Amino acid sequence: MNTYDVCIIGAGVVGCAIARELMGRHWDKPLRIIVVEQHDRVAAETSGRNSGVLHSGIHEQPGSLKGRLAREGSELAVAYAVEQGIPLLRTGMVIAISWEDIRRGLWREASVLRRLLINARKTRIRISFVTPSGLRALEPNLRSCCGIVLPDVSVIDSLAFVESLRTDSEASGVEFVFNNRVVGIDEDAADYIVTTDRQKVHAACLINAAGLYSDDIAALALRHKKYTIRPVRGEYYELVDSEKKGLIGRLVYPALPAHATGKGIHFSPRPNGRLFVGPNEVVVQDKADYTSRKTPPGMFVEALQKFVPTLKESDLEWAYSGIRPCIMAGNGRKSDFIVAIDSESPLLINLIGIESPGLSAALALARHVVEMPSVQARFNQSRGSSPSHGSRIG
Repeated sequence: MNTYDVCIIGAGVVGCAIARELMGRHWDKPLRIIVVEQHDRVAAETSGRNSGVLHSGIHEQPGSLKGRLAREGSELAVAYAVEQGIPLLRTGMVIAISWEDIRRGLWREASVLRRLLINARKTRIRISFVTPSGLRALEPNLRSCCGIVLPDVSVIDSLAFVESLRTDSEASGVEFVFNNRVVGIDEDAADYIVTTDRQKVHAACLINAAGLYSDDIAALALRHKKYTIRPVRGEYYELVDSEKKGLIGRLVYPALPAHATGKGIHFSPRPNGRLFVGPNEVVVQDKADYTSRKTPPGMFVEALQKFVPTLKESDLEWAYSGIRPCIMAGNGRKSDFIVAIDSESPLLINLIGIESPGLSAALALARHVVEMPSVQARFNQSRGSSPSHGSRIG
C-alpha cells in the first residue's frame, strides 16, 4: 500500500491547481502528493465542458468566496496563460439590455445594470456604461438599448489550462493515477485509507475536489450525507453558418434579475475563432446525462434574437453540454463555494459546489486552501509562504 502526505480526489481544474500550489510551497519536508481520478484524463467533466470564461466576479455577492476568488483567480489565470502560452482571447464582456425588453416594460432589467455597477465599485472591477451608439461601435451587429462593458474579461482554452496545471504538478513530483474510482474511505490511526477499484492509498490529508461527485466522496469519508449536489446541465450550440460566424466578437450576456440562478444564454467566442451560444440551465437527475432530451435550438434563438435579429435556427448546430455541481442554499438560490474542514485528525478538506465561476477561481481557490491554518499547521511550514511559481498570498 502506497503512503502519501496528501491525497487529492479529482483531476479537474481545482484538484490540479491545489496539487500545483502545494508542491510550489516551501515546507519543512517535501510532500508526497497523489491525485486520484476516476476518468482516463484530466478535466473530463465540468472543468472541460464550459465556456472558458474567466469571470470578474461581478455577478456574485460582494464579499462571497465566489466573487473574491473569481476576481483574484482570473487575474492569476490570465498571467499564467500568457506565461505558459495557453490560448487566450482577450474579448471583454458586454452585459446588455435589449430594446425588446424595454418595449415590453421590463424596466427591472435596467435596475440590474445599476446593481452590477454598484458591485463593480465595491469590488474595484473596471467597468463602463455604454449607450446604443457605443455598443454599435463595439459590436455592429448587436441591437441593444444600453449595457455595461467589462474590458478585462478573457476566455481561456480550459482543457489546455488544466493540462498545463497537471504538467506543472507532475514536473514537481505529484503523482497522478487515472481510471481509479474511489469506492471506500476509512481511517487508520492518523491516516485515511482511500480504496479505489484498483488499489489502496494511505494519506495523512485528504482533499476532496471531486466536483460532481464531491458529495458522494464526502459521504464515504464522513459516514453520512452532509452535502447534496444538484446537477444542472448547461447546453451549447455552435454557429456554423460561414457568413455568421463573425456576427459577434465579444462575450455578450443578457442582464438578468438578482434572483436568477445562472448568468444566462450568451454569445460565447473562443480562442480558436469559433462562436458558440449557451449555456441554458436544465436540472438533471443523472450526473452523467449530457445528451438526453436536448433543448431545441429554437429556445436559444428566442433568447438571443432580440440582440441579433438575423440569428436563425438553421445557423446553429448542437455542440456539447456540461454539468455543474450546484449546491442550493435555504433561500432557493445557489450556495457560495463550500470549502470545509470536516475533520482535523486526519485532515479532511471538502470542496463542494465548485461550479461557475470555479474555472475562474481555481488558482485563487488553491491558494485559499493551502493557506488554511489547518493545512499550515499539519505540514509545519517554517520559511514563509513564497511559492516557487510566483502566485501571491492575499
